[in-house]
Amino acid sequence: MQHIGYRTRSFYLTMSICRIIVFQFLITIGHSTEKCHVSENRRPLVNSLLRTLLRSLNVGDSTDPDPTALLALRLANLHNLTGEKQFQQRLIEAAIRKVKEGDDFSSGPTALYTLAFRSACLDPAKISDGHSQIDLVEHLNSKLKQEIQSLELNRQPLTDYYQLALAILALCIEKQPVSTYVVEELIVRIMDYGAPFITFFSIDTASMSVLALSCLHGSPFNKIKRLKIERPIVRLLQALLAEQQKDGIIGTIYSTGLAVQALIANQQLDFKIFHCSTSLERLISEIPKGTFDTLEKISHVVPALEGHTYLDVQSLHCTSDQDNLPQENEG
Repeated sequence: MQHIGYRTRSFYLTMSICRIIVFQFLITIGHSTEKCHVSENRRPLVNSLLRTLLRSLNVGDSTDPDPTALLALRLANLHNLTGEKQFQQRLIEAAIRKVKEGDDFSSGPTALYTLAFRSACLDPAKISDGHSQIDLVEHLNSKLKQEIQSLELNRQPLTDYYQLALAILALCIEKQPVSTYVVEELIVRIMDYGAPFITFFSIDTASMSVLALSCLHGSPFNKIKRLKIERPIVRLLQALLAEQQKDGIIGTIYSTGLAVQALIANQQLDFKIFHCSTSLERLISEIPKGTFDTLEKISHVVPALEGHTYLDVQSLHCTSDQDNLPQENEG
């Protein structure tokens, strides 16, 4: 029995090593994969989502703009520069007020504001309205320290693992060193099948964790060995694909957009059972039905429809943007 157990362990060890070697090989040389964005004849439906995000600015001054909305607009392939500029200004005012007034500005929302400002080619460490200036990167680091303290005391983050992964992603994109302790805690939770990754599998949390770890994998500021990061990435991607239905939905229609982002970010792995066009067509088919009826739902799906992910925030060049989003009556 011991001999059989040893052979079994050896087999799985060999398979694990082979999988990591394949991961490294594909990461190094890249791979030709299916183009992942909607076709031009579906463009009007995507444009309708972009206009909904822009119209959210008109709900009244008492409501803060949603940073995920600006993030989605900036990751779109068409732009309304005037609308985005207005969105950006409103977001600056909201962020300064939240920080100055000590609003309940936890790690997740802080990370989203950070990503949104970076997507608009603003430095999140120097957000100013002409009168006051805040450092959102410092604020986010402070929030992450609170998460770490909770992990040390309670074995749970102060908020949840989704916000934790979002904070790691934002700091990584800002080229900030991220605490190895918090990253290793995330990895251990993934590899030990801890909630919310297996016990009750959260697709959104898994997808955001993939994006965060994928960013760290390519970051020169990361101190954790790449092999240690690759294993949880592969495990979570396999778990996401296990939730994929025949029509391309991953989990639910609302979790599919973020899951597709995670898979797009790792297209070089060329998972044969992931057919991006099937998932995108399913998402597109829901737009005329009004399925995506909140800013958050729209904001998660737009980057995927455009073939982008939150990782692309770090490579946007705002000066090259064209003011090319058709007006309301132009389709």
